Amino acid sequence: METRKATESTQSRKKTCPQCENNHVETVIQEEDYVYGTGESAVRLQVEIPVHTCNRCEFQFTDWEGSEIKHNALCQHFGVLNPTQIMQLRKKHNMTRTAFAELTGIGEASLNRWEKGINIQSFAHDRFLRLLDDPTILNKLKREVLRIESHRHQIPDNVSPFKFLRNPKKLKEEQQVFELRKAA
Repeated sequence: METRKATESTQSRKKTCPQCENNHVETVIQEEDYVYGTGESAVRLQVEIPVHTCNRCEFQFTDWEGSEIKHNALCQHFGVLNPTQIMQLRKKHNMTRTAFAELTGIGEASLNRWEKGINIQSFAHDRFLRLLDDPTILNKLKREVLRIESHRHQIPDNVSPFKFLRNPKKLKEEQQVFELRKAA
């Protein structure tokens, strides 16, 4: 396993030993081989991750950064977008996670897990996300969703519904019973 001193950016972030709470922790970059999967489908990946060593108790540990590096290597192996790329795609279109989920039909919880690196999206979802990188395709999807929702809620073609109108039928019923009364 090859080891080299960590870059300044990694060293400048103070680490605390999770075992003895000492603040004097040295960080080195180490090559690590890890296996993903089991049996014949298992793959061996090699990454360089920061490994932290406490100067007092000599406890060695990795943190979120090492996990993120491993996850990104796995995404690269599978040829899918990594969490940062998914988040950047959504933000490129100035959309909240909720709005993006409503537009695409992708569950907000799934999108959240992909952006946080908890899960990796399927190949089908990855291809869909890649298509949405094109503003023309995203705008076409917006128009189509608007058309479908308008038809579903029986909104006339010449009326643009409010973007996040949850229950248009209930609103219509409430409007029909609304009565203007003369002040006494």
